[in-house]
Amino acid sequence: MRLTTAALHLLLLQPAAAFVNSSNRRVLNKNLKTEIQHHDISPSKITKNISCGRHLLFMSSKTDSDEKTKTLDELASELNAAKDSAIAELGGCKKMQEAEDLRVKYLGKKGVVSQAMGYLRMLPNEDKPKLGATVNEVRDILEEKFREGKEVLKVQEIKDQMESEERIDVTMPGIIKNNYGRRHPLSMTMEKATDIFVSLGYDTVTDPEDSPEIETDYYCFEALNCPKDHPARDMQDTLYLTDDMERLLRTHTSAVQIRQMAKRKPPFRIVSPGRVYRRDDIDATHSMIFHQVEILAVEERGNLHLGHLKGTVTHFLKEMFGPSIDVRFRGSYFPFTEPSMEVDVFFKGKWLEVLGCGMVDPAVLEMAGIDPEKYSGFAAGFGAERFAMVIHQIQDIRGFYDSDVRFLEQFPHFHDMGGNRFLNPDQFVEVDAEEKKREAEKKAEMEKFDAQAWADIIADGGSVPKEIADGLKTKDGEKKKKKQAQAQPESTKIDVSKLDIRVGVITKAWEHEEAEKLFCEEIDIGEDEPRQIASGLRAHYKVDDLVGQRVLVLSNLKTRKLVGFPSHGMVMCAASADGTKVEFVEPPEGAAIGERVMIEGYGGEPATENQIIKKKMLEKIFPDLSTNEAGVATYKGVPFATSSGECVAQNKMPNSPVA
Repeated sequence: MRLTTAALHLLLLQPAAAFVNSSNRRVLNKNLKTEIQHHDISPSKITKNISCGRHLLFMSSKTDSDEKTKTLDELASELNAAKDSAIAELGGCKKMQEAEDLRVKYLGKKGVVSQAMGYLRMLPNEDKPKLGATVNEVRDILEEKFREGKEVLKVQEIKDQMESEERIDVTMPGIIKNNYGRRHPLSMTMEKATDIFVSLGYDTVTDPEDSPEIETDYYCFEALNCPKDHPARDMQDTLYLTDDMERLLRTHTSAVQIRQMAKRKPPFRIVSPGRVYRRDDIDATHSMIFHQVEILAVEERGNLHLGHLKGTVTHFLKEMFGPSIDVRFRGSYFPFTEPSMEVDVFFKGKWLEVLGCGMVDPAVLEMAGIDPEKYSGFAAGFGAERFAMVIHQIQDIRGFYDSDVRFLEQFPHFHDMGGNRFLNPDQFVEVDAEEKKREAEKKAEMEKFDAQAWADIIADGGSVPKEIADGLKTKDGEKKKKKQAQAQPESTKIDVSKLDIRVGVITKAWEHEEAEKLFCEEIDIGEDEPRQIASGLRAHYKVDDLVGQRVLVLSNLKTRKLVGFPSHGMVMCAASADGTKVEFVEPPEGAAIGERVMIEGYGGEPATENQIIKKKMLEKIFPDLSTNEAGVATYKGVPFATSSGECVAQNKMPNSPVA
């Protein structure tokens, strides 16, 4: 007996399938219990939906009880209920971040409103526009409500911050303060990158005529081997300026390369830094405005090949990140280069993707008026924000654009100081000592000035706050206070006793939805509620391995958001020198949940969360944490211990850093 293709597909469907009947506008579920043995056709190759007369067949892994049938009226009712619920919840938000999280819950890609669009495929054609109109109406209302709500919360947060953190007492004496301008970290990053390529003989292209930010479709896409129907255009959401979509805000600086190829005659080499635009949702790692630096080299065919490209990129990355990094190249795809590669660096213990590159596609050369039979070249490009975030350990891209002077004050005046000092701290020991000496002298001068100002006020019969008056001591009192401080030096000593390390057990674990390297965990450390902690262990453990795992938790750390997840604490692990192997440090059997881990000879109360950050204690303590030959976690050779025994790396990894 011969089976038609449609019939064979039907017989090979999974146990449950859903039918849409166009006459009664409801989704019907039917169980297929047909058994068939056919070894030539794999069920995985079956087309997911097949038109059959007046019905549309959909594959589904759900049973009747899993997927409820819904009419258009039911979907509209649910959408309106979700709208009312979102507005009510928005009214209870106290922070902008809470409002943003709520917006994502209802309007994000996986939000309630967006999921409603998934039912379009189950409705008859005449009902699809009605559902779409309802979804759009609800989305528009909620977007407006969230926009207004976030603006109100933003104003309130500024008021609260000014009242609690930045309040200025205008009755205080004036303070002499020298405010120096600061270079922006993005400017320093692009300047350093440009200088490296200039030293290799590249010309800089930055003037508006050769590097316009308002570009044409031809230079931004078509001349780069991306015609209007090319699927590569789906990679970028573009901000168009005209209805005919011919003028736009450039999505990359690659357009500069086309303009220069049309203007110059080979051989030539250029580097083009500049601002670019894409329609991205703004979060910790994405912005609608960012910066790129791209290079292009074109010479006679045979003078440039893949080896020259790899050598140039490797030299550049070692100049940016330091000579000790490792560089690897991976095959990739870009429409304007062939072959194409993505480049990673092993920096500070992990592999990071940093740029893309490749040999210029002959079709691109030809469209620019260069004979691909006679000339060839290579190109490379990277995001300046990405480099700056990696080099300076910046967690949130939005800090670059907030114009907060406190953010800018963290960075040096010039790019060469910043990069070299960060990558080669040993070379700046004397410079650091001199700067600390100047800061101490300046602080002493300011304290002397303040004390004299307050003394003058008191002499004139004025009143001062009690805490200020208490601080104006006589020289004898100051000497006494100094002697007392010298008699108790241990109170300010920073050692492992400042860390509050607790025995815990992972009670729940799941994969972070937006960060491919992170697990999210709930860990019981003996408190009323379990701690939520994110850990970068997905490369070393499976999520099923985590639940029930006993661990050590560094508990006196401030809550910080890791790709949107609030992480309160750190799971202690041992790691190999190259970062390829990581193991939990485990408490001994019998150690009670919540018990504090102690190190003999280092007693005392742990520091507060603020003290840990303000005094940079982790930087001073972590270098002395490691496992010994037996895999026991130690501080300066002294074991981590509880009342039940010593704490050991899971597989007894020896002589490895612990963090």
